[in-house]
Amino acid sequence: MILDRVVLHDVGVFAGRQQLDLTPPSSAKPIVLVGGLNGAGKTTLLEAIHLALYGALAPTGTRRRGAYDAYLRSLIHHRANPADGASVEVSFHVHREGAACHYRVRRSWRTTGKGLREDVQVYSDSALDQTLSATWAEQVDAFLPRGIAGLFFFDGEQIEALADLDRSREVLRAALSSLSGLDMVERLATDLAVIRRRHAKGRVPDELRQQVETTQRHVAAARREEEQAVAEVAAARVATEWADKQLHRASEHYRTAGGELVEERERAEHRLKELTVDLGRVDEELRDLATGPAPLLQVEALLLDLAQQARAETDAARSKLVVDILAERDAAVIEQLRTARARASAVAALEQALAEDRGRRQATAAEPIAGLDALSGLDALFERGFAEHRRRATTLLHRRQRLISDRESVERLLAAIPDAEAIAPLRDARDAAQHKLLQSQAVLTHTEDRLTALRQERLRAEGDYERAMDAAAQATLSADDDRRVIEHVDRITSTLSALRVAATQRHLARIADLVLDALGKLLRKDNLITAVAIDPETCTVELSGQDGRALAPSELSAGERQLLAVALLWGLARSTGQPLPVVIDTPLGRLDTSHRGHLLERYFPHASHQVILLSTDTEVDADAVWRLRESVGHAYRLVHDDTAGATTVERGYFWER
Repeated sequence: MILDRVVLHDVGVFAGRQQLDLTPPSSAKPIVLVGGLNGAGKTTLLEAIHLALYGALAPTGTRRRGAYDAYLRSLIHHRANPADGASVEVSFHVHREGAACHYRVRRSWRTTGKGLREDVQVYSDSALDQTLSATWAEQVDAFLPRGIAGLFFFDGEQIEALADLDRSREVLRAALSSLSGLDMVERLATDLAVIRRRHAKGRVPDELRQQVETTQRHVAAARREEEQAVAEVAAARVATEWADKQLHRASEHYRTAGGELVEERERAEHRLKELTVDLGRVDEELRDLATGPAPLLQVEALLLDLAQQARAETDAARSKLVVDILAERDAAVIEQLRTARARASAVAALEQALAEDRGRRQATAAEPIAGLDALSGLDALFERGFAEHRRRATTLLHRRQRLISDRESVERLLAAIPDAEAIAPLRDARDAAQHKLLQSQAVLTHTEDRLTALRQERLRAEGDYERAMDAAAQATLSADDDRRVIEHVDRITSTLSALRVAATQRHLARIADLVLDALGKLLRKDNLITAVAIDPETCTVELSGQDGRALAPSELSAGERQLLAVALLWGLARSTGQPLPVVIDTPLGRLDTSHRGHLLERYFPHASHQVILLSTDTEVDADAVWRLRESVGHAYRLVHDDTAGATTVERGYFWER
């Protein structure tokens, strides 16, 4: 595995987007040197790598105390908008079947109105892999198992802890569990202990037997109450049917005696009043109509003849007047012709023709004349809407006839209605029967509801009884099962204990050899430690000196104990057999110049195929840079601006020669 790039955006003291390219340019230059003064962000960079890969499951040693959400909020740069949040990206590649597979993990977080939102996106060969993103917490162990991450990503505090051999036991025990898979064995042993405690008290409780008896009594009582309710429902149903028949019989008697007509009397009387009022209104309208020309509709034919005669007399009067005028004119014309000495025959012919015309006109004018005013009076009558009076009179007469017919029908109905007092007993009997039916129906509804409730209660009681019976039967069987489970758990626990010892011994011999080899490379006193052993039970590191005697930790200097801690980490990392990068924060601690030289020349260039050193200018100073120059592939400097409170990444270390 090779870490290719780390990108931080508003993370911790890092403002904006800061990027470090980490891919070694060659196998001879595996070291990436990152320098920064205290507070510049070296530890934040190591935390960011852990955070990108593991999220909330990151080793606790690299996180501040407190809740995970609070920790993420604290990592947002103080000048960044919390709603925009922060993000960290780690790009790496691994080789599988001879081919390089590239991955990029981007973890971002931002505050929202309801809290904090975290997103994880995993890209495989530049393409977003939704499945890998959703299951990254489970898949990350395929690249860098969380259990051994502390062997490759560590800081000076871990080296200090391992330098105390008493405190190193817990680190060794945890590392051994992860390396050999014993952590699964430990969890299995814990689960078995829980199972054993759970089954240790297996027996048939007395309260179960009492519960069976109690629930059985409840079932019997519920069944008796249900049977009684069924009988009550049947009786109520019979009573309701009898009341319904009685109501039907009383209603028939009341209807046969004309009871329904009695109930119609009030409506019939009201209707009679309405018809009488309407008939009066129609008569009034007819009287109003009779005061006008409407009565003349009865002699309409005579009036038409009179109008025709009036027109004839008018024409006769006009003809008589014309005859008189024409006689004077004709005489004047003949006289003029004679004076003009017209031919006598022509004058005679004309005179004869004019005389004949006057004769015809005289015949018309000879008819008797009734009077010239008659025609003008009739025309005025017809002009005032004789046809409209006829239509209105016809409508009113038809309506009057219909009202008279309706009133006669209502009067006949009222005459047929019996006396209310005579049928009052029948009405009372019908009302009593109806009231009785309503009471019976209410009783039936109540008894049916009670039956439904009792049936549900009986079903619950039967369910409780069946569960109590099942529990009692299961308890009887479980008593024997518990004994068998405990026996099997004891045997499995014993087997796991033997497996733990065997697996530990198998790994410890190889780990001890690797630690001794690392010590030989790191210690300046080549024969100071000649043998290393690790107790499989306590995980205590036992050292042997030059003469084969046990070497107490107190006989080692502080620097030698720190080199021993580094050797332990180096040996454990090599025992994993996995080519993983090494990231070390503040690696040199309190080592003296000679011991620093051993780390610079013998450990850092060979610790892994990629080594990232996070150091101050006093740890990896100018001389150390000179000694590492052949192995450094990249060098960066974390520059912190105290005024802005922000760190930026620049290329190049503190010194260059």
